[in-house]
Amino acid sequence: MIFDVVMPALGATGGDVTIQEWLVQPGQRVEAGTPLVVVETDKATVEVEAFRAGYVRELLAKPGDAVSIGAVVARLTDSMEALTETPVAPLPSTRSTREHESTEVKASAGKLGVSKLPAKASASNRLIPDDATEISADLLLSMFRQMVLIRRFEDHLYQLFLQGLVPGTLHQSQGQEAIAVGVCAALRRDDVIFSTHRPVAHVIAKGGSVNAIAAELWGKATGCARGKGGQMHLTDVAVGVMPTNAIVGANVPIATGAALGFRLMGTDRVAVSFFGDGAVNTGAMHEGVNLAAVKDAPVIFVCENNQYAASTHISHNLRIATIAERAKAYGIPGFTVDGMDVVAVYESARAAVARARRGEGPTLLEYTCYRYMGHSRGDPGNYRSKQEMAEWRSRDPIPKCRALLLNDFGQDERTLDEIEAECQAEVEAAVAFAMSSHEPAPEEALRNAYTTWPEVFYAQP
Repeated sequence: MIFDVVMPALGATGGDVTIQEWLVQPGQRVEAGTPLVVVETDKATVEVEAFRAGYVRELLAKPGDAVSIGAVVARLTDSMEALTETPVAPLPSTRSTREHESTEVKASAGKLGVSKLPAKASASNRLIPDDATEISADLLLSMFRQMVLIRRFEDHLYQLFLQGLVPGTLHQSQGQEAIAVGVCAALRRDDVIFSTHRPVAHVIAKGGSVNAIAAELWGKATGCARGKGGQMHLTDVAVGVMPTNAIVGANVPIATGAALGFRLMGTDRVAVSFFGDGAVNTGAMHEGVNLAAVKDAPVIFVCENNQYAASTHISHNLRIATIAERAKAYGIPGFTVDGMDVVAVYESARAAVARARRGEGPTLLEYTCYRYMGHSRGDPGNYRSKQEMAEWRSRDPIPKCRALLLNDFGQDERTLDEIEAECQAEVEAAVAFAMSSHEPAPEEALRNAYTTWPEVFYAQP
């Protein structure tokens, strides 16, 4: 079979892109994720990757050509036999060979010092009590399944994006799954979370429907926000996922408000605010955490420190060693935990949640982690070195959890392989559901836009 490689919407404006250089030649074998071509958008120089494995059959654009979004720029085949019998002359290239990472990028990465991994948490960390119970095999299997489901879903979305089949952009969190899963495993269904512009992992981990998430990405009426929110505004109040907020740091005071509401209602429910390292210098973050501290609000502040605020390394934003040190200024506990270890995440979150339920106030949890993709799908991530990415990938939370299940919990390879296959099937079914779902009716735009004051003030919880 022959498969078209289309130009995805990589730039900020969705305009034409310019072909800079082909990294492959006709007849060459490629794997899914292999860089095919370098293009220049209105935002950056980006590598377009193969969305599937196969052989390069032909290249349909030359270096210097301007191509529109959705245009077919190359074709792949699934077998050598499907290649054209007539030799295809290779297109001219600016270089006969090309390293994946330029010397300029290596030099700039060295100046930033970004190849250093974060320091481990101090041995004096007393967040996890001495009498903490051992994690069960069933719970660890459940967390493994959720991490795999998130990874498979986001990877599948990326492959579809490369085919031009996903509307809009994507902000993905491959590599950060352990944080969403470990934190949400410590919560009850009636607890609430507030997420960011990178919300897919959080919603799935809290129990959101993969079908509804996929439909929302495609703007369908069956989406979790009825097609009104898109990728950055997912919600599922039934499982405690409040409408997600794409404004950096903006959910921190909102989560504090929800937690104060729980306290006034006399319940032991808790709220969780997820945010990245880029949010820790915003005014909303300081105001929200300070108010929560003063009022002993039952809220957990979860900082997913993936090392980069968009393209700016954390070392350029802080003079302190860890974000958790900020907690001292508010008079609340703060801890730095390995965010690539789902068990460490779960145990620390469980202790913080228990503390909040006892009425002892908020906790700041900094989870060190790494996002494998760029800030968004239009970001090639050229500000990171290959060495840095390889070091972090060697700590991937999913293989780490798999090894723990095999070595310490007596699980067998077949069981874990079946879980992975089930997750892949669930992801593909969700995408099929989204694509076949109906579009919202025009009048849907006016629904839920207004309410009356009595409904707001006298609604029962």
